[in-house]
Amino acid sequence: MARPRRSAAEAAASKASAGVLVESRLVAPQLSSSTLLARPGLSALLHTGLGKRLVSVIAPAGYGKTTALAQFVAQLEPHGITVAWLSLDAQDNDPLLFFRYLAAALNHADARLGRSVLAQTAGGSLAASDTMAASLLSDLSACTGQLLLVLDDFHLVQHEGVHRHVAWLVGHLPPNVGVVVASRTRPPLPLSQWRVRNQLLELEASHFGLALDEAADFVGRVSGAPLERAQLKALHHRTEGWIAGLQLASLALRESGDRGAFVSDFSGTDRDITDYLGEHVLDSLRPDLRDFLLDTAGLERFCAELCDEVLGRSDSRAMLAEVQARNLFLSGLDRSRTWFRYHHLFADYLRGRSRERPTDAGRAISLRASAWFQRQGLLHEAIGHAFDAQDFERAADLVADFSAELVQHRGEHATLLGWLARLPQQLVHARPKIRVGHAWSLVLTRRYLEAEHELRALEQACGETGDDELRCMVEMIRCVYWAHVGEPLQAKGSAETWLKSWPRADAFCTGVVANVLASGCCATDAFEQGEQALAIARRAFGESHADYGLAWAAALAVMTAMRRGDYHEAMAQVGAGVAIVERSLGLASYAGSMLALLAAEVCYERGELAAAQDYLEVGLPYVDDHGLAEMTTAGYLTRSRLLRLRGDVAQADSCLLEGESLGHRLRLPRLALAFAAERCGLRLAAGATDEAHKLARSYGLLGFGGSGAPAQPVLLDPDDGVCLMHLRLRMAAGQGTVAGALNDALRRALRDGHRAQVARLLVLKAVHQHRAQEGAQALRTMDEALAVAARCGLVRSLVDGDPAALDLVETIRANRTGQPADGEGQAPDAYLRQVLAEAGRSVVPSPRPPEAHAEPGGAAAHPVELLTERELKILRLLKAGLGNRELAQSLFVSEATVKWHLHNIFAKLGVKNRTSALARAQQNSLL
Repeated sequence: MARPRRSAAEAAASKASAGVLVESRLVAPQLSSSTLLARPGLSALLHTGLGKRLVSVIAPAGYGKTTALAQFVAQLEPHGITVAWLSLDAQDNDPLLFFRYLAAALNHADARLGRSVLAQTAGGSLAASDTMAASLLSDLSACTGQLLLVLDDFHLVQHEGVHRHVAWLVGHLPPNVGVVVASRTRPPLPLSQWRVRNQLLELEASHFGLALDEAADFVGRVSGAPLERAQLKALHHRTEGWIAGLQLASLALRESGDRGAFVSDFSGTDRDITDYLGEHVLDSLRPDLRDFLLDTAGLERFCAELCDEVLGRSDSRAMLAEVQARNLFLSGLDRSRTWFRYHHLFADYLRGRSRERPTDAGRAISLRASAWFQRQGLLHEAIGHAFDAQDFERAADLVADFSAELVQHRGEHATLLGWLARLPQQLVHARPKIRVGHAWSLVLTRRYLEAEHELRALEQACGETGDDELRCMVEMIRCVYWAHVGEPLQAKGSAETWLKSWPRADAFCTGVVANVLASGCCATDAFEQGEQALAIARRAFGESHADYGLAWAAALAVMTAMRRGDYHEAMAQVGAGVAIVERSLGLASYAGSMLALLAAEVCYERGELAAAQDYLEVGLPYVDDHGLAEMTTAGYLTRSRLLRLRGDVAQADSCLLEGESLGHRLRLPRLALAFAAERCGLRLAAGATDEAHKLARSYGLLGFGGSGAPAQPVLLDPDDGVCLMHLRLRMAAGQGTVAGALNDALRRALRDGHRAQVARLLVLKAVHQHRAQEGAQALRTMDEALAVAARCGLVRSLVDGDPAALDLVETIRANRTGQPADGEGQAPDAYLRQVLAEAGRSVVPSPRPPEAHAEPGGAAAHPVELLTERELKILRLLKAGLGNRELAQSLFVSEATVKWHLHNIFAKLGVKNRTSALARAQQNSLL
């Protein structure tokens, strides 16, 4: 239900890793003033792309794409245009890493952006690519100023999923946000769509070649002296303005005794230009400097300390300074000039030359680099260099040590799978720690068949090795597995056993399993035990400062309240959970979406449809990613019901089919059957009884009795919603034996403590009695049903059901005329009015005197409850005239959270809109 806690050393290493990587990749490369060439024409061309959705920069290596863009963005910042820069690398083929760095780039540019994605990925919560993309788009949509996002070296990212998400993001950006994509190859994005809409600026190699005058200035700076005009024209013609070719030629000219002969012999368009000029450049260097370049060629990035380590020397800082002074294609990666890399073109050449040297020397350098990066806590690079050295034993050991951190704390499943594909299988099988990370990853990504296979292998390994630490982790993952695959009895039993077996386990692991136990108790109606489990979970997560685990505990508390039938308590638990996620993860996150989806169902049931829609919008991007079916069910059912209320029945049915398909794909029959039952309900609501019965029989919701009459459902222990739909279908068919089935269902609901189910079944029973001409008994049963439903907070369960139920409500309310107000055991008149009003039926005011502090129109005012400091602050901002977006920006929360706070404020003040809220607050001296 959450990830185990990392050790202090691991946390420090992770923090160190993140700090260096973010600093070097989230800023434009530092430009050397000595060789910086002003290019006003290219700059003006790039400025024309500021109003476009996308600027596509495509040119081979060496054309100065990065340099030109770095110059361009430096010109934008003084004009108030925010720039987010991300230099991509091969690691970004893991979608989670890509989005983590994309969020970091946006956050580096504007602290309000990307916080949710950074919080949830750093906090260890499972984050799917769709959800992270949606979260970032939400942030960008709230951005008021002009922002430009630069994605440099896009050709290094070849993952189709990343391409798809970037295309989606670009396609949905607000008009004040643009993207620049710089790549050696055509990016696999739908450029034609944006081209025909004039939303695309395309720049190619021809735009980046230096003009003759620019080439003259550049060659003079790099070579140390200007060329004669004829020589310059010849060199420009042969290089076609290619900056890298001109730079290499200029470096060679610096050491050439006969410039004219060099230019006449030089073939600027030769395919081997880099080899030819590289040899001239390297051959002109001192041997020690040449060896330094070749020895460091295999390092993607390097600093003086690393170079000293891998080369066994102490003068690397001076060597790097000389390389930089000679303009040998060295790029600074941070403002402190600590980290560097070679220009890609030059690096490729150096590596080619390095391969001509003895392989043992290169492997030794890679191994020393791996050890250095490991000590720094930079394990991605440590593992990469171990692979470069072809030391698969070392790589496997590092992957084993890092796998738990990678998948349990960072969620980088694609990275782990990529490493596993490169490792010999015998090395993987000999290291159970790798397989533990793999199993955890498989469970959290819903690859349940593969997870089962891996868990069985690990359980066998535990028996063979007797490793208690391994057994503890494997048994914890098995607990989570049972909860995810919809086996609550196994989840509950395995969690109980784990907690008894590992009383001194890590606090976070204890919290994870306690949450599993709570989920099992909720599903099996062991409510008191479930509350005790949640107390354990909260204590453990509080000790380990794990907001993600606390958010899970809050979501489970909401689920438990809903299952018990207390929708008032469920909403209170939503509020407590939202307060937790708001302080670190954000509501628009995987953790927040659990609460949002459940809150949408609660608000819908209570008749708060606008709030239900708001919560649904927050949670829907994550609806297919949740491990527990209850969150997924809440999202699909609420969405379908809101669509039906808007009159879009076809879309509502399509939504349910989508959810049903997900249930079949995940092999979760209960999930699929819940949506199947709702599809039958859609047809009953439309009066298509025969169609509903036909569909129900195809799903097994109705069988066939001896005479062809509907019989019992195929599922022996149906969920509450499926049970209700089965009974409604039988009633619609006019089956006389339904009374016995209703009473049996009522006894089960009373036994299990499902109060909302009791209320819904009593409503059905009253309708059945009404149709059987048992009028007096029907009214008594309905009176009992309404009393229970009011305590539960049910509204839509009555409104969305049989219209006869509303007829009975109207009759009961009319019969109360002249009686004492709200007799003991009766539903309050205000509740009856709410139900009838929600159904669109006219509500005649009560004949008795109005209650104190009545709202205009006769509606009783709610007592003013104590407002929190946050709610009082929102009221003061409301008084200042701020809208939802401005409120969200002032409070550093999402608009959905603002709406949630407003909903609570209105409820506490007993009003329905902002104007009334301010008036009531003024009356009660709250402002």
